[in-house]
Amino acid sequence: MFPYICIVMGLITGSFLNVVIRRYPVMLRQQIAEFQGETQNVPPGINLIRPRSHCPHCRKSIRIRDNIPLISWLILKGRCSDCHGKISLRYPLVELLTALSFLLAGIVWPDSGWGVAVMILSAWLIAASFIDLEHQWLPDIFTQGVLWTGLIVAWGGLSPLPLHDAVSGGLAGFVSFYTLRWLAGVVLRREALGMGDVLLFTGLGSWTGPLLLPDVALVASFCALIYAITTGKYASTVPFGPFLSLGGMVTLYTGIDVML
Repeated sequence: MFPYICIVMGLITGSFLNVVIRRYPVMLRQQIAEFQGETQNVPPGINLIRPRSHCPHCRKSIRIRDNIPLISWLILKGRCSDCHGKISLRYPLVELLTALSFLLAGIVWPDSGWGVAVMILSAWLIAASFIDLEHQWLPDIFTQGVLWTGLIVAWGGLSPLPLHDAVSGGLAGFVSFYTLRWLAGVVLRREALGMGDVLLFTGLGSWTGPLLLPDVALVASFCALIYAITTGKYASTVPFGPFLSLGGMVTLYTGIDVML
């Protein structure tokens, strides 16, 4: 039953991540506008709980039967049951990706605290990646969540890394990517690497340790290059967070022997 439990928990978590991905940027803009005194431009109060999930087109609340992760989207064929407006493919994609991430971690590390930890990491990375894809921005709450979760897992003895390797991995990630960011800025005279990418690489270092960080960077860079070639986005800014996340997860699964 454990694989099925992983899938169900992944679908439920993915449904919540969709709320986070959609609402957190709005919540932050709301806080900034209130801080700056621009009350007339502040959107209606919104948080991760209220208002209820609703159609972005007709604004009607989504019924419980129409809000079953992945299944409802498939039954409704990606459209609102009231106005028949198109529902973004992102919603089932996030739910499916989270379910598969949870299932994979549960299969590779069954009955293991490390497997649960990797599930939590995948949730952090999925939320951060989709926000970065949409807004070209990696919020600190996610990058720091990756870092502190990695350190706590190592401190609790659930990680194959001892705590000193998790700490040194984080430090190595920060120093290397911050230096790269500075050098790229000097050479290109523009920001080529965002601070969010630096902090995400720092966080991933607490999971992989310093020895596997080059693998993370290599996989991420290769995937980003393929993305740029296939989409033709050479001159535009490419969100690097999703590729770092992919590099981190691939490295965790393939480099576990090195970590041990």
